[in-house]
Amino acid sequence: MPGMKWTFMSLQILDEVRSGKMTFAEMFPRARAAGFVAYDASDMDAEFADREEVLRLCRENGLKIADYIHWIHMATPDDKALEAAIESGKQAVHTALAHGTKMLMIVEQVNRHDLEKLTRQEASRRMGCALREIVNYADKFGVTVMVEDFPVPALPMSTSDEMKALLDAAPGLQLILDTGNMLAQKEDPLHFYQALKGHYAHVHLKDIEYPENATTGDIDCDGRHIWNAQHGEGVVNFAALLPDLKQDGFDGYVTVEYGPHEGTKDHFEKIAESIRYLEGLL
Repeated sequence: MPGMKWTFMSLQILDEVRSGKMTFAEMFPRARAAGFVAYDASDMDAEFADREEVLRLCRENGLKIADYIHWIHMATPDDKALEAAIESGKQAVHTALAHGTKMLMIVEQVNRHDLEKLTRQEASRRMGCALREIVNYADKFGVTVMVEDFPVPALPMSTSDEMKALLDAAPGLQLILDTGNMLAQKEDPLHFYQALKGHYAHVHLKDIEYPENATTGDIDCDGRHIWNAQHGEGVVNFAALLPDLKQDGFDGYVTVEYGPHEGTKDHFEKIAESIRYLEGLL
């Protein structure tokens, strides 16, 4: 998509690193060659490299840091655990700044046992309280806190109404539009996008398919397994969504998100194909 700032995340590539198919360092030149201009840094980087090494790899390959991704557990009935999550989120503000970015993505570290102890309303309220404190703290340092719609039906983060409740609970919170995750609750991605216009600071472009006899992947509200599809081969209508995104003047980073499956070809070849497909829609 002309003019879009493409960024990549390593979360779905790290299994290849762990298995020895590539090194952590090899991801960066391959991402640059595929067409990416930035990297979504995260807590998971620490398994392979310290912050200075990540910054060096990005610098040497002409990549910026788009944002920093940090996991905390907010949907908990335990007050002390919630306080710890808030403190962790505040500390992540400084981790983001140390990576040279003022964009912090907070991800709920889902604990299904804890979710069973909470109603949806209680889970939403506790997450909202935590995010409000983190957002207020981050604002002192000029850092934008973001959350994305999430593909776990038991967590109140899959629909536009649920995400609107979090925005209301934590003024200043911004959203990451993930074009596949709302499908866990059967909301149309275009409807979701239009319902929350004006709140997006980052975009994850993901396509979705429903493989038969799958035993892995996310599970939607009907119990069907969800996989990331090659962009243009799944159910997400990018031809309708992307023109809206461009017309609305979105100028943030856009992550091309694809999770390779057993038997698929090289990850970076796939996401380079995705970039070409997405650019061709406009």
